[in-house]
Amino acid sequence: MIYPVLQKNNLTGAVVKTNGVKICGDLNALAHKVFEGYGINVSGDYNVTVNLTDTRATTYIDELRRLSPEKYVITVKNDGAVIECSTEKGAFRGLNTLCKLINDNSLCEGSIEDYPTFETRGYIEGFYGPTWEHSKRLSVMSLMAKYGMNTYFYAPKDDIFHREKWRELYPEKDLEDLKILVDYAKENYFDFNWCIGPGISYKYTSVEDFDLLINKMKSIYNIGVRGFGLLLDDIPWEFQYPEDAEKYDGIVDAHIDLINKVYDELKAFDSSIKLTVCPTQYSGDENGYYITKFGKGIPSDVSMFWTGEEICSRVLTVRESQELFRSTDHKPLFWDNYPVNDCEMFQEMHLGAIQGRDKELYKSCEGLISNVMEYAECSKIPLMTIADYLWNPVAYNPDNSLNNAHREMLGDDMELFSYFADHLGVSCLTRYSSAFMSNTLARLNFLVSTGEKKQALKEFSEYNSKMRECLALIGDDSKPLFAEMKKWVKKFSMCCDLLDAIFDVWSSSTDENLAKLARLTEEYNMNGVSLTGFCLREAAEKTLKLY
Repeated sequence: MIYPVLQKNNLTGAVVKTNGVKICGDLNALAHKVFEGYGINVSGDYNVTVNLTDTRATTYIDELRRLSPEKYVITVKNDGAVIECSTEKGAFRGLNTLCKLINDNSLCEGSIEDYPTFETRGYIEGFYGPTWEHSKRLSVMSLMAKYGMNTYFYAPKDDIFHREKWRELYPEKDLEDLKILVDYAKENYFDFNWCIGPGISYKYTSVEDFDLLINKMKSIYNIGVRGFGLLLDDIPWEFQYPEDAEKYDGIVDAHIDLINKVYDELKAFDSSIKLTVCPTQYSGDENGYYITKFGKGIPSDVSMFWTGEEICSRVLTVRESQELFRSTDHKPLFWDNYPVNDCEMFQEMHLGAIQGRDKELYKSCEGLISNVMEYAECSKIPLMTIADYLWNPVAYNPDNSLNNAHREMLGDDMELFSYFADHLGVSCLTRYSSAFMSNTLARLNFLVSTGEKKQALKEFSEYNSKMRECLALIGDDSKPLFAEMKKWVKKFSMCCDLLDAIFDVWSSSTDENLAKLARLTEEYNMNGVSLTGFCLREAAEKTLKLY
């Protein structure tokens, strides 16, 4: 199976074998680029034709009752495949699907009708912590384009020109890097949104501050950006300047005035500009005074971020989306604070699949934007599952999607990596982790309690050996993914030592072995990095009591 899961897959005929493709029809340059990106020979004899055609079949999604520029239809025959779509973006989606089918050896005769369910699907660099390297930004965007995302927000909290030095223009080198990213987004059919967060020092009554804000935005416009974000999150709730307090009844009135002035200025400059805002109240009560007045007071075509009932929401529902729309006249653009692991979550590594998002959420929101971790390579794993959910939430299966993400990132090492990944599920979505270890230790205890200690030691030894093999794999920090996980790898190493110590006590409860187990247990528990949770601690402490 390929991911994201196709909407309507009728490839039920004979398997088609290819030794390479021959590009025909429209958009040849695009087709060559996509196929070469998948390592597929473009000098073969299997005809692949792209036809741009503006018809109901290529534009309209019947069950959603809307048009989509990303819809495509593929017809596969033994002698060639035809991709029909109405736009380049649709062709890009169809070409990626065809490449995945070929590389997966699952290209069969028949047809596909495919399209995204959520209209806006993407991610935001909105975390606190070291910003991503330029090369990492390109790498993540390239992968997410292949998985069907279409929107990117640039908003790193620790970019000083985004918040602290918002009045100042970017240095030339920084602006050049941004332009490269903007151009790369266009090549990958991403809507690029640049964000600014002036609220920590902005004076709402200052003409100079407003002019500096617009001037900064125009400098970004000049490198090709047409999507802007004005972020008023994580700023003081009270006025910082007496002149502001004198003019406005409350902070929400100042925010409404600022947004409307920015909107009018940008639209007068270029009517195609898209504005997205984040209110100071971005979660919780959908009917609160601030958010209700805020939403009613800003233009209807301004997108509004919302994180849900909590800052890091366990669930996102149709009910809360509908309630927010009722109170604000704005469908939420969900700022989903997963997999981000900043602030008090810095000891957690969020590698689990997205879950707890309503399968029909697309009906009542603008879309969903995932806030990523400071760890770009690690973010790719949960992001792939988020892309799967956003494309086809009805068919989304978290376990299957996560397995595919592991396969994409680790290839043949995915099974061994699972011994480590077993412990990296704790997040706002769930406090449950280490399922495999927990079940393993439970079985070992059962064997011991029923007189099968020899079998227990055999299985324990086999499990510990696999853990050590996994440690050897992830200990190779020359690989970018593992280099980002160093402190979790270190805790995993301590975990392996502790398991070996438990095994030694089970085998021979000498004073020396018990003392070593007690020491390693204390060291493990003193390390604050979140890994195995209760099951290992309980196993170690129970062993010390029983022997």
